[in-house]
Amino acid sequence: MTAHSLAEYLNSPDFESIALSLVTQVWASAGTKKQEQNFTATKRKLEESIRLNVEAESELIEDISRATWQALVEKSFENASKIAATQGESPLTRAALLKVSACHAASDAKSAKVFSNIDDLASFHNFESQMRDQVKNLHATMKLPHAGTTKKVPYSKLFVEPRLEFAVGQEQEKLLANVELQDMLSTSHRTVILGDPGGGKSTLSLKLAYEIARTTAHATGAQVPLLFILRDHIEDFKANNLTLVEHLEGVCKKPYNVEPPQGAIEYVLQNGRAFVIFDGLDELTDTSLRRRVVEFVESFVYMYPDVPVLVTSRRVGYDEAPLDDSLFRTVNLAELQREQVRDYANKWFLLDESVEKGRRSELAKSFLQESEFVADLRKNPLMLSLMCGIYASENYIPANRPDVYKKCAELLFEKWDKQRGIGIPLPFDAHVKHALNALALWMYSTPKAQHGLKREDLIQFVSKFLLEKRFDDEVEAENAATKFVDFCTGRAWVLTDVGSDVNQGIYGFTHRTFLEYFAANQIVRQNSSASALFGLLAPKISAAEWDVVAQLSLQTLGNNVDDGADDFLQLAIDKVQEEDASPAARNIISFCGRSLSFAVPKPGIIRDICDKAVRISGTRRNGASPRDVLDLKDFAPLESVMHSSVENLPSVAKAIRESALKLVEEEPDNARALCQCLFLSNIPVQTMGHSATLPAANAAVWQELNRELFAQVRDKLSLHSVESYWASQLRVILGEISITETLKSFGVESLYGVDPHLTQPFVRPLVLSVPNLRSPYQSVSRPYENPVILKQATEEAGDYLLQLPTPWFSPSAVLKQLAFPILRSAHAACAQLEGKELEAVLLMLCPLGELLADEETYGHGRTYGDIPTVISKWARARRDPDFTPGALATLRSLSLDSKTSDFIERWIRGDVILVDTNEN
Repeated sequence: MTAHSLAEYLNSPDFESIALSLVTQVWASAGTKKQEQNFTATKRKLEESIRLNVEAESELIEDISRATWQALVEKSFENASKIAATQGESPLTRAALLKVSACHAASDAKSAKVFSNIDDLASFHNFESQMRDQVKNLHATMKLPHAGTTKKVPYSKLFVEPRLEFAVGQEQEKLLANVELQDMLSTSHRTVILGDPGGGKSTLSLKLAYEIARTTAHATGAQVPLLFILRDHIEDFKANNLTLVEHLEGVCKKPYNVEPPQGAIEYVLQNGRAFVIFDGLDELTDTSLRRRVVEFVESFVYMYPDVPVLVTSRRVGYDEAPLDDSLFRTVNLAELQREQVRDYANKWFLLDESVEKGRRSELAKSFLQESEFVADLRKNPLMLSLMCGIYASENYIPANRPDVYKKCAELLFEKWDKQRGIGIPLPFDAHVKHALNALALWMYSTPKAQHGLKREDLIQFVSKFLLEKRFDDEVEAENAATKFVDFCTGRAWVLTDVGSDVNQGIYGFTHRTFLEYFAANQIVRQNSSASALFGLLAPKISAAEWDVVAQLSLQTLGNNVDDGADDFLQLAIDKVQEEDASPAARNIISFCGRSLSFAVPKPGIIRDICDKAVRISGTRRNGASPRDVLDLKDFAPLESVMHSSVENLPSVAKAIRESALKLVEEEPDNARALCQCLFLSNIPVQTMGHSATLPAANAAVWQELNRELFAQVRDKLSLHSVESYWASQLRVILGEISITETLKSFGVESLYGVDPHLTQPFVRPLVLSVPNLRSPYQSVSRPYENPVILKQATEEAGDYLLQLPTPWFSPSAVLKQLAFPILRSAHAACAQLEGKELEAVLLMLCPLGELLADEETYGHGRTYGDIPTVISKWARARRDPDFTPGALATLRSLSLDSKTSDFIERWIRGDVILVDTNEN
């Protein structure tokens, strides 16, 4: 019995949580065994956990605990270096890891105390089972998002697995990779998923909760999904009177109707048995409230470090209150690819019972052909579903989003209901439409109403609206309001039951996108001129709030009023004064830039938007100094116009060309202005973290324009290369000057891209430019990079280093942060390089090994010729002479030139110091 219960325990999430905690702490403490005494809290947690889970006498329990602990510690130290080698993170993440490690210890201490007061885990495990069952019951199906039906189907009947995009490689060379959610969760403990409205974020959250609940072997290792829909807790967040545990207890009770035993939530959190999903961060429309919730989520991470966490949010506006990127990995929910659109459409039409079975496949095929002209719209799952519904009924595809919503509303209110034999008690074109618009705006602009309203509150609002607009008699108004509410709540796509309050349901819009569409309609009805509409929306646009509502309002105004969109955009442009590069100005011009993806303004307005985007992005942060600090976010206005529609693309490209060249001529010493011309096509890719991917047609235009601009402004580099490292390095890459000139001017630190005056994200430092040294994610060369010149520069740098007196430099704070990711990025086998190129690379990386010598970055066993591991092994020998023989053996196996080999041997033995770390 003892052996059986012990085996079960060692395979349980409880033990897995303790192992994760210990390995994390070991890794953070650099793998030195003298740190073992700091793990007493974890040890006590293990002892208490074994006492509760293993059936044995108390004396045997002590022996089992002791043996298990010793084995666990041994394995943790053995594996810590392997983890560092394969999953190394950035300096910020590493710093966060140290903080999380401390939280692991604190969590273990707390958990051990909790365990010591528990005599029986049966009630907790029963609670877990109930929660899994309820999540499976509630979320085993997805709603059909069309035809006003309440029908639900299994995910396999309609769901198309989305792809997640994320940036890989160093800041100097971000490329895009994409994976499915399960793959991401198996490698990322905490993730933020950003997506567009209707992109499927909430459906993905529901399906993930279901998948976790239905399997005990999920990629996350979690047992209990806790889906926390943030909009449902707005008032509680404002009151700030509940802990997260109390919030989660409330989630269990409503909607899952499970009463957690006292301490059960704490138990599943402390032991990593829960997976917490925070859905809809963007639905907290008040930015200040969203920042408070972000702090709330981050504090949760530190308090419960074992818990996997997923956060979903819309992309636009996320940067106004982002989560700490050292704690969370940020990925993008990719648009549907062509094959996914085809798969979804085929599934959709097979489920549409209004179409004869024999015609469904044929209709799907013709839909795909005829919707090709609005291929960008159908990349969004919600828009694709609505377009399928419209096509099934009308054989017609609207050309823009407001028209899609409008057509869908008309169909859902009238024609689809008529097809199903449902009488229409209230004509849509009468007061129903206006009442729905008014209700949507009220709910959207009233935080308390966003998470749903009781039926009586809905009737009261609509009754008041109708009394003002249509009826004189209160009774008649209330009767009409009651019919209206019954009418809307009887159509699942309009208002749906989102909860209950004792005696009556609570209703909200089924999808936020429709809430925003009807709210935008009402805004434009109340503000029918461009000046009135801009007056209302300007504060929201300036603060990067209400982005979708503002875009829909602008589109609707453009459809309703001649030159309405043009006049609105002109007012926005005029609001941004010359030389104004404030956050508000950036947000306004970025909004105008995004509008070029759907509006087609007059050429003059396009020129003005592009000119402001170029000038704001190219404005010096500190005024007079050419030694500016560049931040990718500073280029957001320029990046926004680069997503313009095909109709606008020629005009936008021409305007950017003219404005960018003009700014360089006006301000030849302005680094930002020059960088916009030199690296234009890299801007969307490198800011991709919170932006949509460029369409292929756009990317081709910007690449071609980038080549033209580069050729026209490269002669300006000489004005910057005396004071700015990046310009000097670029001239080296272009073969205009030698690397020796750059090193003499900027010091050895410049090999690593470190310039005390300028952080420049576009030019790769020499140590990351060696062609044979790049990882697969960094393999794409820049158009101006010549492998022959780079090889010559690398070898010349090696010769220069050997001639320098030591120490070579005093490290800046920036290099201390960059040392680890640079070393990690040099993942290549020594055999990939040869001769002087290999010798130069090793010499350039030795100072980084010296900086990281105390961190146990990589293992000290066999190196398999891996360059970062070789450097780490040598650096460890400097600290611990016991490792010197192995380090020297590795050195000799490389057959380096005698001068280089002798120098590195003296460094390994500690006779040479390359980095002066003396604070004085």
